[in-house]
Amino acid sequence: MITQTSTYARAIVLMVTVALSGLTCPAVSFAQDIGGGASVLIASADVEAKLGKGIFSTPQNRAHAPKHIEKKTIARSTVRAAHTRGTADSGKQGTDSAKQGSDSSKQGTDSGKQGSDSGKETGRVDDTGLGAKPLGDAAKRVLTAEEYNKRGDSYFDAGQYEKAVDEYKQALRQRANYPDAQLNLGEAYFNLERYDEAIAAEKQALQLKPDWAEAYRDLGNAYLKTDRQADAFDALKRAVSLDSKDEEARNSLSIVYYDQGVAAYNAGKYDDAIASYKEAINLKPDYAEAYNNLGDAYRRLDKIADAADAYKQAVRIKPDFVDAYCALSWMYDKLGRYPESVEAYRRVIQFKPDDAEANNNLGYALGKSKRFSEAIPPLKRAIELKPNYAEAYNNLGWAYNNLGNYTSALEPLQRSIQLKPDLPEGHFNIGITYSHLMKKDEAVTEFKQAVQLKPDWPAAYNNLGVAYMNVQKWKDALEALKQAVKLKPDYAGAHYNLGIDYLMTGDKKAAIGEYNILRAIYPRNADALYMQIYHKPPPKN
Repeated sequence: MITQTSTYARAIVLMVTVALSGLTCPAVSFAQDIGGGASVLIASADVEAKLGKGIFSTPQNRAHAPKHIEKKTIARSTVRAAHTRGTADSGKQGTDSAKQGSDSSKQGTDSGKQGSDSGKETGRVDDTGLGAKPLGDAAKRVLTAEEYNKRGDSYFDAGQYEKAVDEYKQALRQRANYPDAQLNLGEAYFNLERYDEAIAAEKQALQLKPDWAEAYRDLGNAYLKTDRQADAFDALKRAVSLDSKDEEARNSLSIVYYDQGVAAYNAGKYDDAIASYKEAINLKPDYAEAYNNLGDAYRRLDKIADAADAYKQAVRIKPDFVDAYCALSWMYDKLGRYPESVEAYRRVIQFKPDDAEANNNLGYALGKSKRFSEAIPPLKRAIELKPNYAEAYNNLGWAYNNLGNYTSALEPLQRSIQLKPDLPEGHFNIGITYSHLMKKDEAVTEFKQAVQLKPDWPAAYNNLGVAYMNVQKWKDALEALKQAVKLKPDYAGAHYNLGIDYLMTGDKKAAIGEYNILRAIYPRNADALYMQIYHKPPPKN
């Protein structure tokens, strides 16, 4: 009985080989008898089952880090416009006063002229400090609040913030309701990192001059420095509402929104994180880090296309943003856009040539682009950089398999599963290698290991079924193939192989059932199975 079954199987396979020689059915192919033994099925039922599986080294999910306000000191040239206005006003007042004094003394006495000169000299800067020049024998006059404020500005611009504080305080002693001096005092405290005092000064400035965008901005920045996020948010939002063109306020408010996004992301509230990161970007369109984090949040919600768009913006703004390039390549892989993934990883390697994972993933992307010869050098480089890199060994063997170089594939695949015995892809790929090297029992062992490690893998069950068929274990093959179609009901290649197996076990009715399934999901496989069942081409409709 065993002899009859073997003979029947050989006859069927030989006949199918001849019959299919004129067809281009990608689902399964057969090899003729090897050395007089049983027929060997060496191709598989779909692309993955036939070509094997590479491994993409997925970047680790990392917690997002909060952003701190970047400015350590406030620069007068960009921020302290109020100082410039205050100085200009006080200068004008001094000029008008001098003019009036000159007009009132038509005689032009020397003492009047001397008084006018001393007025002009008030607040001048010497080489070592900033103070009024001596007035000789004349009594020193008391400076006005505006003049003290101006002296404070000069000290501030020289980086002498303690002296600036003293001058601004003098200005406020002269005139307690002087909002500019209060604002300036707060900024000097800010640069001295005395943030609580800065907050108090800015609050006082706002009491004197409500709806002052600058003061709200400075107050918000001081709150940021003390990690009072809610207070900073309120102050900065008010600043932007009062002056939407204040870039400093917009940037600071964007940091608050960014940090809100960080908190939401780290708490797993990805929709909230997206909303906050978008607000940050709206305020600061060149915010590369916010775009990167927005991509992370989209990715966590499996919104892959949106994530890719966000990462693209991040690298457009910041071309050396390596983490964003890595994530972008990952998204391209998920979208099946492998040539773009290749280019993204080439960029990563420009910045990080010794990154083993980047080299592995470049090789993987090249393989998925069917550029297996090009994939080999970066995969070898990954192994050179990281000698215990099981996934890179797997991918190298996968590339050799796809080049038809099964002998070369064997060693890296053996090394892969030696380093990582629980790597299902390694067992799967070496199973394909053994099948092509006619090591049929070894192929069965490896595919069995693959399904044990990954029991929800249809292609592995299909290949296990094929491997059992190669050693004429038809019932074992039947169970494996049934599991393949159970996991993936529209698995055309597995339905075809199942039909063949039913024929081998004498269940023609069940084989016809598989034919009928294939007619609906993949007519070309259905036609091939019809030829197996009826030994003639199917009728033309």
